[in-house]
Amino acid sequence: MSSANVENGNHVLQRETEFQQFLKVHQPQLQGSGVPEWLWETLFYKLKNEMYDAGSVFMMTYVEADDDDEDGGGENEEKNKDDAGAESNKPPELKVVVVKEEGLRCADPNNIFLIDHAWTFRTSSQARQQLTQIPGLLQRMVALMGLEGSKDDTAKDYIEYALKEMWRFNQTYSVTVQGATAEEKQPFWYVLDEFGSRIRHDDTPSCALVPFLYTGQQIAFSLLFPLHDLEYADEVTRDFAHHTKDPLLRQIHLLPWQPKDLTHLSTDQSEPSEDYMQKVCNETPPGAESKDIVIANKDGQLKVFTPDAQIQENLKHPRFILVPEHEEADILWLKEAWKDFPLLAGSNKYINQFPGEKLIITKDMLAVSGRRKTPANQGSRPGPKWLPVTFNLDQALPQFVSYFQKQQEKGNDNIWILKPFNLARSLDTTVSNNLNQIIRITETNVPKVACEYITDPVLYHRSGIGPVKFDLRFIVLLSSVEPLKLFAYKIFWIRFANKAFSLDHFDDYQKHFTVMNYAEEEEGTDWHQVLWKDFMPAFESQFPGHTWESVESSMHGAIKELFEGAASKPHPYGLTHSPYSRAMYGIDAMLQWQTDEKGDKYMQPMILECNFIPDCERACWHRKEYFDDVFSTLFLDDIKDRPVVLL
Repeated sequence: MSSANVENGNHVLQRETEFQQFLKVHQPQLQGSGVPEWLWETLFYKLKNEMYDAGSVFMMTYVEADDDDEDGGGENEEKNKDDAGAESNKPPELKVVVVKEEGLRCADPNNIFLIDHAWTFRTSSQARQQLTQIPGLLQRMVALMGLEGSKDDTAKDYIEYALKEMWRFNQTYSVTVQGATAEEKQPFWYVLDEFGSRIRHDDTPSCALVPFLYTGQQIAFSLLFPLHDLEYADEVTRDFAHHTKDPLLRQIHLLPWQPKDLTHLSTDQSEPSEDYMQKVCNETPPGAESKDIVIANKDGQLKVFTPDAQIQENLKHPRFILVPEHEEADILWLKEAWKDFPLLAGSNKYINQFPGEKLIITKDMLAVSGRRKTPANQGSRPGPKWLPVTFNLDQALPQFVSYFQKQQEKGNDNIWILKPFNLARSLDTTVSNNLNQIIRITETNVPKVACEYITDPVLYHRSGIGPVKFDLRFIVLLSSVEPLKLFAYKIFWIRFANKAFSLDHFDDYQKHFTVMNYAEEEEGTDWHQVLWKDFMPAFESQFPGHTWESVESSMHGAIKELFEGAASKPHPYGLTHSPYSRAMYGIDAMLQWQTDEKGDKYMQPMILECNFIPDCERACWHRKEYFDDVFSTLFLDDIKDRPVVLL
């Protein structure tokens, strides 16, 4: 065998080995994106050699007036002009067509193409920062999005136009790897380059265009490949709503490009089905034969097993002793969810959880529980006054869109805060009044609720800053569901925004959010702390005629109603009684200005969320006996001389 043949054979073997290594890393991603297997080797070759050959196969050309305008570009022209602040006609629209004379064969293994991403970001605040700081990015986006402003518009104006219009151009992907943190799982948003952004929508697309993260260079591309054979001059199209086949949902997901009036749709949200509730409340409750728990050494010391470092450091009550093994414990204070409550029967152990508590600790279910307390004859507003109007965007997107459009017709404030069902610390949370943005955010496959944003909050004056948003964290202690026995901790803590409040720049975290102790990445973040005992007189000084006692009473009433709603139905629809269960929850709330029948303004508590195993660092900072108070209340039924009140 000649040396040339040996060298060629080694080269082929090396390439095959490299290709197998490529597949080992990327095959799940390729399969999940629907990339045909016969294209994989060509893709590897093009990635390795940085081969961008789409320009030899496709070209951009102008859309003619008689073209079939599937993406709604023509009917959207006036809308887009208003959205972008344009005064003159938008530039002619472009489309992508095949210019390869022999066309494209779907089965040809060479027909997969790399498309660049022009811009990538994660949050709207990051997008604003990049448009401000990256040289040339704003100008590129202005041209790519066809933003035409007036002669008096400034760079700041164009940034606002781009931030609003980009939701017609954005695509999204997430990186999910084993062991990734919640922050690392946050979705990426990207805008395709000038070529990719001209590929228009069609309900029966000629091509697929999917994101692809090439780990070899840690670069994201999009992959374009034909879905059927294409001839010369055929248009390259893709399905903007490829993720859903339901006709109504497709119509909704295409609204950014094909606006329609959907106010005829009902806004009513029915309670979830039994199957759905079984999946949510997937633990097994105690049997009907369960009796009140009997602790053998109830008059002596109770042994506590917990992995919670805050309890280990701060529980000093002489009636409780920490033990290293859960088998010897009387009380299990766990951080992970407990599923099988009948296992506790005969064990003489308490646990810090209730079956069905997801009815209050997940944001979608909290709204379901809260709406059960809707007063009679309230009209169209769903839920009690203390619950922001809330829609489950995973289950009730049509109802939300109809409600949004109806509010828009009435000229009402139409600002919403989008929250994941289960994440805390304001992660992946967005404030928006842009329906296009809200619809596109649902494509991230992270189930979210949309809660009506509190547009007239009670504001606290911070020296040197001005009036800022604040929220309140209340601790509640649940010792029984039947009958309901709920305690409130009188000591609460306060979290403040760092910038004066105004209804603009909804991507400004330090203006619209209050959780600062986890936001180290926010430049200039200040964790401003005020003791509850100092806050109360300052509050009454700032708001003459409004006593903290009356606000607290109203807040406690709202909290009790929430738990009553959650406990009003049997498992799996409700919070379920368990003699083995005692629990602590953190309630986050705000105060909103409202007007009564006489025209007088009053402070209405608004419950935002309820947290399981809340972080109690601040509670221990406020009062070092905090966990002594909690354990005495829950397990000894003793609140004497403690800042605890029965609701």
